[in-house]
Amino acid sequence: MLTIKTSPHIRISKHIKGYRSGRHGTGVSVSHLDLARVRLEEERLALRKARRLWLAEQWRKSPRRDS
Repeated sequence: MLTIKTSPHIRISKHIKGYRSGRHGTGVSVSHLDLARVRLEEERLALRKARRLWLAEQWRKSPRRDS
């Protein structure tokens, strides 16, 4: 019986939340990449919120709103 596993048989951490922050087979931690990804998403979220507030303010000031 063969004990060598091919790529379809090797488990991956694809479905684990935050899997990028763990150590992998190379022994190199990639937690800095996970942290950068989270920070970028937080920045994008803040930009979306600022734009939504700006649009709401523009709509509130709009003279066409009352007609």
